[in-house]
Amino acid sequence: MQRRTLACPVSAAVSRRRARRRSSAALLAAALAVLAAPRAESAAAPPDDRASREEGDGRPPPVGTELFSAGVDLEVAGRTLSYTDLLSENLRTYEVLGVPMPSVRGELYPLARSALPVLRDLGVALSYARAVGLDSEGVGGASVSTSWSRLHAGLRGRFRPAGQGGPVLFATGGLCWIDFDVEPTGDPSRDAASVSYVTLRLGVDGRLPVGPVALEAGAGYQAPLSMGALASHFREPSAGGVDLRLAVAVPFAPGLEARAGASYTRFFYDFNSEPEDAFIAGGALDQLFGVHLGVAYHGY
Repeated sequence: MQRRTLACPVSAAVSRRRARRRSSAALLAAALAVLAAPRAESAAAPPDDRASREEGDGRPPPVGTELFSAGVDLEVAGRTLSYTDLLSENLRTYEVLGVPMPSVRGELYPLARSALPVLRDLGVALSYARAVGLDSEGVGGASVSTSWSRLHAGLRGRFRPAGQGGPVLFATGGLCWIDFDVEPTGDPSRDAASVSYVTLRLGVDGRLPVGPVALEAGAGYQAPLSMGALASHFREPSAGGVDLRLAVAVPFAPGLEARAGASYTRFFYDFNSEPEDAFIAGGALDQLFGVHLGVAYHGY
């Protein structure tokens, strides 16, 4: 009696079942890989990219968190000098208006990108302005060369009481140099208009976002360390100064904004004149003012 073997058919059937299992497992693995890919891509993305996508509007960070800022302005400036209780006839008032005065300014916060809660908002500020095409009237109506420049350098701190995107408060302390020099004419009534202020300035500023624009305002006190030719004509002069400014900023591109504003600085003098003095006045009022247009850039 012969026996028939079924080894080959059974082996072929088992192989087919195993192949079907491997094919199903491969399809399942491919499907799981497709589903897991977006999560892996999101997890691998840098933190900054995730943050920018969460913002979703493409806007730069708010002003008050920048690493640095820089700006240029064209100011139209003026100055008036007058005396109080003027008893001598050898002094005269001074006035000039409509003087073009380009200026540059900048701020730098070296640790702005750090996590240090106070030092990241401590920086330095610098600004410089100089008048162009300025002349004064000399003896007989002759034109006299006149220069006018302004420099400020100091420390600047910022504080955001309502967090990012809200109002920003600034405190500033530093030195100011204001030089107004009229070429000597030999006439004290005209030469007395020259001043050279070196002052210690303490000030506060604020920036308030209002819809698409921002409003700015600031004030400061200036304690003169030196005053120049004007004070030298009087006995025991003393002086003080205050300044105010207003501005509006309108963003028009990432990091860029157009600016317009006005500024006012007032120095007030007190003189201890005696009847025998060559120049007799109770005091003086020196006012410097201007309006400006410009552009600023905030770098992050």
